[in-house]
Amino acid sequence: MEFHRLSAAFYAQFNHCEEILTKEERPYYVLLLELDSLTYAIPLRSHITHPYCFIADSSTDQKSGLDYSKAVVITDSAQYIDPAPVTIRQHEYNFLKQREYLIKKQFSSYVASYKKEIRRRRKNPALPVSALCRYASLKYFHRELGL
Repeated sequence: MEFHRLSAAFYAQFNHCEEILTKEERPYYVLLLELDSLTYAIPLRSHITHPYCFIADSSTDQKSGLDYSKAVVITDSAQYIDPAPVTIRQHEYNFLKQREYLIKKQFSSYVASYKKEIRRRRKNPALPVSALCRYASLKYFHRELGL
C-alpha cells in the first residue's frame, strides 16, 4: 500500500478540471491502486459526507478516508507522481492496510458503477445526471476508461 502526492506537472496538465481536488498549501495524499491495467490515485480526505468512499477514521465528527469520487487515472507515473515519500497517521495506515482487499473490491465496484451509469446516460441523454457522476473526477478520463 503506497501513498504519494500528485506532482505539479499533474496539476498543470489538469488545472481546467474543476472536480479534481487541489490544495496549493497542502497537497492531498493519494493511495495508488492498480485495477484493470490502469493506475488510479485515490485521495485521502476529511469531512467526507457522501457514500462513494472508504472511511478510515470516524472518531471525531469529521469522517476521513479514501474518496473514490475524486480518484483520477494516472497516465504517466514518472511525470504525475511526486517521488517524495509521504506518511499518514499510523492508525489510519494500519486500518487501511488491513482492509486493502476490501478497498480494492469496493473501488472496482465504484468504477464499474460509474462506467455503467455513463453508458446508460449515453443511450438516453435525457436522464438526469446522478450523484455518482455529477462530481466524479473520472469524467476527465473516459478515454482511459474505454468510454
